[in-house]
Amino acid sequence: MNTLTRPKGAGHRPALALVAVIAGLLTTPAAVLANAATNEQLGAYLAARIAGTRNDLPNAARYYEQVLAVDPQNAELLATAQLFMLADGQVDKAVTFAQRLLVRDANNATANLLNAIGAAKKGDYGAAATAMQKVPNTGINRLVAPVVEAWALAGQNRADEALTVLNKIAGNATYEPFFNYHAALINTFLGRVEKAEEAFTKTLQGGTGVRQMQAYATFLAQAGRTQDAVRTLRSYLDVQSGDEPVAAALAGLQAGRKPDPFIADARAGMAEMFYGVAASLTQENATAQARNYARMAIYLRPELDGARVVLATGMEREELWAEANEVLAVISAASPYSWAARNRIATNLGRLNRTDEAVTMLTRMADERKAAFDVAVNLGDILRQNDRYAEAAAAYDRALQRKGTLTADDWVLLYTRGTVLERSGQWDRAEADFLKALELQPEQPYVLNYLGYSWIEQGKNVEQATQMIQRAVAQQPTAGFIVDSLGWGFYKLGNYEEATRTLERAVQLTPGDSTINDHLGDAYWKVGRKREARFQWQRAIDLGPDAGMLPGLQRKLAQGLDG
Repeated sequence: MNTLTRPKGAGHRPALALVAVIAGLLTTPAAVLANAATNEQLGAYLAARIAGTRNDLPNAARYYEQVLAVDPQNAELLATAQLFMLADGQVDKAVTFAQRLLVRDANNATANLLNAIGAAKKGDYGAAATAMQKVPNTGINRLVAPVVEAWALAGQNRADEALTVLNKIAGNATYEPFFNYHAALINTFLGRVEKAEEAFTKTLQGGTGVRQMQAYATFLAQAGRTQDAVRTLRSYLDVQSGDEPVAAALAGLQAGRKPDPFIADARAGMAEMFYGVAASLTQENATAQARNYARMAIYLRPELDGARVVLATGMEREELWAEANEVLAVISAASPYSWAARNRIATNLGRLNRTDEAVTMLTRMADERKAAFDVAVNLGDILRQNDRYAEAAAAYDRALQRKGTLTADDWVLLYTRGTVLERSGQWDRAEADFLKALELQPEQPYVLNYLGYSWIEQGKNVEQATQMIQRAVAQQPTAGFIVDSLGWGFYKLGNYEEATRTLERAVQLTPGDSTINDHLGDAYWKVGRKREARFQWQRAIDLGPDAGMLPGLQRKLAQGLDG
């Protein structure tokens, strides 16, 4: 059966190859080779290099630390080690290495940035401002350096200087949202209420982000304008109804609780900057760079759960699912980010083939919130991906019960439930789901294909099914599995010449599919190309078909279709 399924994303890291070892030796700094008193020390350097190429951050950091014990003043090693310590979340060590590096390379951008946040962490905003002035004005630092320095000056109550430095990013269209937002936050922090509201107005005119909306609502509530704050949050939830942090903030206001200041100190302002940059870079798939800024945000403000979510998102994109779960697990049950974090932890457990743990976690969550739709869908997805089709169907049943009124976008859920119902032998229910999905989206190609192919296999509505699949192919002409379905429809209608031409195209599009090669073999036999037919059947066997297909292929290979 040709299906549309979500890829399982098998996590793997590059295998250690001889070429990697040789490359490591060739690029090993001479000082490391000279000072490596033992093979063990040289091995630590090579292990660090290999761990780094594998994205194995904890081991890379550990091995670089070992090598620095041998050659503690090596600038190249310090520059690399500070990055791996930062990426692994060992920010205090990264700061220490950065400070040692600055003795030898006073203009190293990362080292100065780490030195600045190390000083800010201790409340030494003067040292932080001085360090930021040494960061070169290149790349992303054209944004980061002025904002961090502005917050360092604000932390010293040097208001005019802070805003003057912040003005360095004004007028840049790319940086304008950051400028307006941090102008609003710095003015709020310094008690300049009118200037803050003016900057917030400009911020929200540029588009309503969740952090900006929360910051403005907090500003309003702090000023005693609770009803304005409530309206602000409600307007956001009208568009993003499932945003739990905003919903939690609204619930607090409605319960009469005055929120804490959004930015309590300059450290928190810097953290907000790093968080925003990390989120933007994550959207652009610059995950390594985003990870470092998220680590800085968390270092300066450990309770900033949104930054943990961004950090975990980047890790998930790199298939570091266990590492992502370690980050998400820190989020407390009391946090408004907890529900989404737990849902994602379960997803990652499924990706790690820890299916039973994922199912237990999601089942508990589904029982915890009787109306929760998202966890029921997630539970169904994990069960489906592990071929537990009947259980998946039951989970999707629960999801649809909780969904209530269906919209056009809900064709996906109906289609997905239909596939697992079909796989679990519940065809009547599956067919009903496919037909309902087509009511919602009449020309949806994947539904047209699945239902059409199923009818063809059953010898039911074959002409109508073939026409449906033709419409699907018109939308997805390079989808080999859909083109195969069309060829099979022609075959079942007895149009073997057209079937052959169509199935040849399907094999060209998806050459490694056993079913498609099997179908082409059948079509070749019917048009008298029997040697080619046997070649295709053997090819289908060589490709490793499902166990249920193998006996039929072997029989056809021995007897053809006339036996």
